[in-house]
Amino acid sequence: MKVLVVHESSSFAFILQRYFPGEVTAIYFSEHVVISQVKNPKFFTKGKGFYAQIQQIKKLSKEYDVLLCFGWLAASICYLAEVKYVMYFVDAYIDPEHRIRKNVSLLKKILLDNLYKDALEYAPTVVGALPHDVKILQKYRQDAKTIFQLIDNEMFNPNVKKIELKKDKFVFLSPQRIEPDKGQHILWKAVELTKSDFVALQTNWGSGDYYNKILKVKPSKIEIIPKIKREDMPSYFMSTDATLGQVSMTGCSSIEREAALCGKPIFCYPPENFSESDPFYKGSSDPKEIAAYIDKIVLDKEFREQLALTQNAWVKKVFDNKKTIQQWKEVFEETAKKKPHRAKLKYKIIFKVLSIIENLTHRDFSSIGRNIVS
Repeated sequence: MKVLVVHESSSFAFILQRYFPGEVTAIYFSEHVVISQVKNPKFFTKGKGFYAQIQQIKKLSKEYDVLLCFGWLAASICYLAEVKYVMYFVDAYIDPEHRIRKNVSLLKKILLDNLYKDALEYAPTVVGALPHDVKILQKYRQDAKTIFQLIDNEMFNPNVKKIELKKDKFVFLSPQRIEPDKGQHILWKAVELTKSDFVALQTNWGSGDYYNKILKVKPSKIEIIPKIKREDMPSYFMSTDATLGQVSMTGCSSIEREAALCGKPIFCYPPENFSESDPFYKGSSDPKEIAAYIDKIVLDKEFREQLALTQNAWVKKVFDNKKTIQQWKEVFEETAKKKPHRAKLKYKIIFKVLSIIENLTHRDFSSIGRNIVS
């Protein structure tokens, strides 16, 4: 079985390469931190436009049994290329009202709305990383399946070497992006209300108006540090006392799981109407209640240690790599037997025309699908 992973933004391809009994390759739009872990990554040709990316996937697909897509843009390219693909939703916006940024033209929004709808509707297979995602997906695809994410239990464990932190107080690690959906505006309000003595190391990872605005109201207990390389994350987990996982759109995400594997207690809170049940704090998004909970983690050693044990056991039980790999093997085999849908003619005409305009004007319209939230 040969699998091409398209535009994943976590460490999924790297872990799949390690555990899956077949050939796994990954292709990206540009280089970013996860790629350093992936063996022999491929890249979309720069400056050639969206139509060229479709043609590139169509050509590459002849070498693979199935493609695994992360995000709306990757799935749209695979749909337009008329290949066999699996849509995998990991901590992603699913409902139409959330998946396209608000600052796009009406014409572009209509095009993307329709394209994403068809990419989902005609995907040979649709998978969600958590039951919460699948419940949303089943409004659009009744056959959506749940397959939990793979977990890197070799890299993340309590036996890694610690780094030296020059801190004489309780230290939280807060390694998530500084973005609205990660909830710093609520978390930092809560930090201001805490009574215990601690520091939270927030990685400097973000951009845009929200990022610039939120940094201006940073509490004194929040300390901004450089973004951490993935290979250094286990050492940071082991050298700090607890992790602020912030808000997670689908509950326990990769940072929470990895910290739990290192035996560290984690705090996070969920989005509204979250339906999962796991040992990560989900009691409230009220800053006063969050502040009290953070203080309890800092001040109550017995509570902190029990929380870490509970979270560690839950992650190991739920995120079982052996079971997950078997599920992916079955999904890939089933998808490889299916016939891909033909893309609608209107899209072929639109993107062919855009390609002609690109060649005539020497402009690159590959950003046509970049206005995607996740």
